[in-house]
Amino acid sequence: MDLSKLKREEVKAVSDDLAEILAQTIADYEAKSGKTLQPAHIERLIINTYAYREMLVRKALNEAYRQQHPRFATGLMLDLCGDDVNTPRLEASAARCTVRFTLAASHGEPVVIPQSTQIAAGATVFQTASEGTLSPAGRTLDLEAVCTQTGVSGNGFAAGQINTLASPIDGVSAANIEVSAGGADEESDDAYRQRILLAPESFSVAGPVGAYEYFARRVNPVICDVHVGNLKTAGGEPVGGRVRVTVLTKNGLPSPELIGEVQRALSDERVRPLCDTVSVAAPSVIDYTLDAELTLFTGADAAEVLAAAKQAWADYEASRREKLGADIVPLDIQTALKAAGVYNVVLKSPALTVVQPDQWARCTSVNIRISPETAEG
Repeated sequence: MDLSKLKREEVKAVSDDLAEILAQTIADYEAKSGKTLQPAHIERLIINTYAYREMLVRKALNEAYRQQHPRFATGLMLDLCGDDVNTPRLEASAARCTVRFTLAASHGEPVVIPQSTQIAAGATVFQTASEGTLSPAGRTLDLEAVCTQTGVSGNGFAAGQINTLASPIDGVSAANIEVSAGGADEESDDAYRQRILLAPESFSVAGPVGAYEYFARRVNPVICDVHVGNLKTAGGEPVGGRVRVTVLTKNGLPSPELIGEVQRALSDERVRPLCDTVSVAAPSVIDYTLDAELTLFTGADAAEVLAAAKQAWADYEASRREKLGADIVPLDIQTALKAAGVYNVVLKSPALTVVQPDQWARCTSVNIRISPETAEG
């Protein structure tokens, strides 16, 4: 049995069907009293109340039973399941970026940039993770900077936006050279559950795929999918001992700082088997565009149908956005777009595309329109 397809409501310790409880209670009362109950009997009304309350108790019991298992546990109970396998929930992480410090041409003396030097973009503040020195021989210095606030607030600052030194340094200017990224809120139940189920893989010292995935996901809650494989030769043959880990984030491609974090985590001697050489990379991107024309049933409200189709596409694309290796299948797209009132979906693009496990399919533009023709159906 594939437990990953098991539905929550199918997991029960006792039956909580109201009709079954009511029938059993009535039958028990009639057997003991020798009286046949009619719907209007006062005993029947009392039994109805009892059966309803019994159903609530059984539902609570079943829910308590489900909360013992990581596949169905939520909140604090999921944290307790994680504690059993030494896998705590990941706390919120801070955004990171690389900040370039520049020494003015007129300044001839070396200048030390201390660790925790603060650079701001409005009210959002970043601080350097290490120190460095500027000098006439090296007038630029790149240092990693970490947002002082955890969560997503530090994400998305374009290159050059983080440029205000909290404490000005004579002759020195600073600005980020890439978009800040990597900030995430506390790990969600679904992501945490996936790591708990992977945790037993980490107990092995033989370098299984699941172990590398587990340790990669442990780095930052912004990571939403991981692929583990081997580097390959020009002929497509896997190279033994050369492990390639591909990381995808909730915001899309991982930043260089996040790749570096994962690389360091997986290179730890307590994680990496001695003979493995691990490299971490962003997935290769398969860009595609959506161009679809909807033929409606005669009389359908075009504005309502178009809005429903666009929402259906947004939901479909959101379900794929955080997955690696998701093939682009026109039939699936047509099915998603066939909202109420749509007679047919004419898909101009994309074409059927097989996406490799270490690739990421990304939709770059969407054009959903209504055909001038209608159909009676």
